[in-house]
Amino acid sequence: MAIHQQKILKLMLIVSNILYVSCRGVNCPNNHVRCGNELTCVANSRICDGNKDCSDGSDEVPLLCQEWFVSNRCSSGKTDLGGPWPTCLDFADYCNSNIYESSSPIGRTCEIVQSQQLPRVKSEVKRSVLTSAQVELLMSAAVNSTMHHENCPMLYTHLGNHCIAFFSMAQVPWPEARQFCQSIYGDLISFHEIQIYESIHEYLKENQLTTDYWLGGRYNMDNNGWSWLDDSPMPLGSPYWAERYSSSCVPRALPSRDPFSGPGEAPPGAPCYNYLQAPSQRTVGYCAAITYEHFYYVTDEECTSKRSPLCLLNTAHKLG
Repeated sequence: MAIHQQKILKLMLIVSNILYVSCRGVNCPNNHVRCGNELTCVANSRICDGNKDCSDGSDEVPLLCQEWFVSNRCSSGKTDLGGPWPTCLDFADYCNSNIYESSSPIGRTCEIVQSQQLPRVKSEVKRSVLTSAQVELLMSAAVNSTMHHENCPMLYTHLGNHCIAFFSMAQVPWPEARQFCQSIYGDLISFHEIQIYESIHEYLKENQLTTDYWLGGRYNMDNNGWSWLDDSPMPLGSPYWAERYSSSCVPRALPSRDPFSGPGEAPPGAPCYNYLQAPSQRTVGYCAAITYEHFYYVTDEECTSKRSPLCLLNTAHKLG
């Protein structure tokens, strides 16, 4: 067992030394902004036009497009000062001619125009680096809290036909959780079949675990929907997703399992309820977890929050 531990620790230390470097120094021409995660400029008029001109998609982020300039009276790339007759200005001129609160939607939009920089996409694909202290913590948690089974390598527990690792003592953001699973020849778990989800539920109850765990699901900007790590769609609704209490009584729409569209409209006269079903967020920066608070049903959580890795062994690899 000591040899296995040394081998895994060495592998994880190598992973932890990988650096993510981002150099951003390109100068963009007037009426252009720089894409969030790369050295590419895009015209202001091309932002939120329905086409991804930035390879990272930072010019078509839904939250950005909710606040971006809209004018039905001006040509593309210009906006209207208002009034009975259209007064069309370039975005930069408009921002320079108005007084606004920096925290307001127009303030946030003008900050992008004036800085000529789109926000970096808050997404799980950003490369993360585990420190040596985090490696030691994860390793300690893995050795102390994970049962060993003869059909699975060290650190993994045998459930059904799968080898699964529960790291209850470690609390890390989603990217680091995935990095750790990959370093032990696995990945964050995805529920492609209901049986594995049921097996995990039973294991958590039998062992009286109260930890929150990250899953291998996230909101994927490329297909504008909730997806597993292999980009297959995550099923929405029951029996996976949790319900959440709402102080408002909300008319309920008809059931939908389409991961690529938002909630539909409630039919006329539909009753209202104080409970909504996750996911409530349909934007990048949110990842899937199972939480003790919600009886281990799936919830959407900020990817930067801290939870424990729940790893599924890749059967193509062995820890030998």
